[in-house]
Amino acid sequence: MAHHVTLIPGDWIGPETCAVAQEVIAATGVDIVWDEHECGPIPHEALLASCRHNKVILKAKVAAPREVGHLPPTIELRKQLGLWATVRPIQTLPNVGARFEDLDILVIRETSEDIYSGFEHEVTSGVYEAVKVTTRTAVERIARFAFERARELGRSKVTIVHKSNIMKKSDGLFLSTAQEVALAYPDIETDEVIVDALCMRLVKNPRVFDVLLTLNLFGDIVSDLCSGLAGGIVASPSASFGGGIAMFENPHGKVPELVGTGLANPIPMIRTAVMMLEHLSERDAAHRLMRALVVACESGLHTVDRGGTDGCRRVADAVIAAL
Repeated sequence: MAHHVTLIPGDWIGPETCAVAQEVIAATGVDIVWDEHECGPIPHEALLASCRHNKVILKAKVAAPREVGHLPPTIELRKQLGLWATVRPIQTLPNVGARFEDLDILVIRETSEDIYSGFEHEVTSGVYEAVKVTTRTAVERIARFAFERARELGRSKVTIVHKSNIMKKSDGLFLSTAQEVALAYPDIETDEVIVDALCMRLVKNPRVFDVLLTLNLFGDIVSDLCSGLAGGIVASPSASFGGGIAMFENPHGKVPELVGTGLANPIPMIRTAVMMLEHLSERDAAHRLMRALVVACESGLHTVDRGGTDGCRRVADAVIAAL
C-alpha cells in the first residue's frame, strides 16, 4: 500500500538532498506518493491542508527571515499543526569525525511554549521583555511522552534538564511535574541536572546519558551540542509530533555556495528518512536503509563538510549499492 507524505523540499540545498532521500527510499521498495509544497515565510493553507490530510511530513531546512512580529516558518508550522514534542536521536556513524564513537543519546524537547512562544514587547526605549511560558499541562504531556518513548525503545534512564536554581517557579514547575510523572515508570531510572552542568558533563563524558528531557530553548541548544559531539550535521535528524501528525526534518542545510554544485551532503536527509520509515511501520526498510548508510560510510565517503568532494550522487550511489 502506498503511503501519502507531504514533502517540503525547503531552500538552499534542500531540494537536492530531498531528491536523494526520495531516491533511496524508492530503492528500499517502499511506495510513497509525494505531495510537494513550498513553505514560504508564513505556512499557506494548501500546505497546512496537505499536512493535516497526510499526517506525515518530510521537510528540509527553510529560510527564516528575521522579521519583527513573525516567528520563523518552522516554528510557525509547528504551532499551526499543534506539534509539541521534538525528538532528536543522536547516534554516531563511522568515519564522520565524531568526537565520541558509539554515542547514542535521545533528546526530547517540548516545543509548544517556553521562550519560543513569541511573546515579546518593548517596556520602554531600549528595554525589551520576552515571556517564558511554562504550563503544568504541557509539562505533564511531554514528560509522559518521554517516558513512554524511553520504555518503547528499551532505554533505561531519563534525565530532566532544567535551570530551577534560577527560574525557581517556571523551571521549578517543570522539574517537580516531570518527577511526579516519573513515579509511574519505576522501571526507568530518573535523575535531574542543571543545564549548564549538563553541557560540561556532555563534553567530558556524554555516554553516561541516555534520554534527555528538556524544555524548548535548552532543548534547542543541547540537541545541537550533542550532534556536534557525534559528528555534526550527519547526526542531527529531527522529528516533531502532536495532534496525530508527525514531521520529519533536517534542521540544517543553509549552504548557499553548494547550491547546484552537486556537492551537498544528503546524509542528514537520509537519516531523517529512516526516522520517517520507522514511523510509517516500514521497519524492515528503515533498518536496511540505516545499515546501508553505515556500510556506505565505512566504505570511505568523504563529504564536503569534512573536506572531501563526495556529494549527492556519490552518496546516493553508495547507499543504493549497499542496499
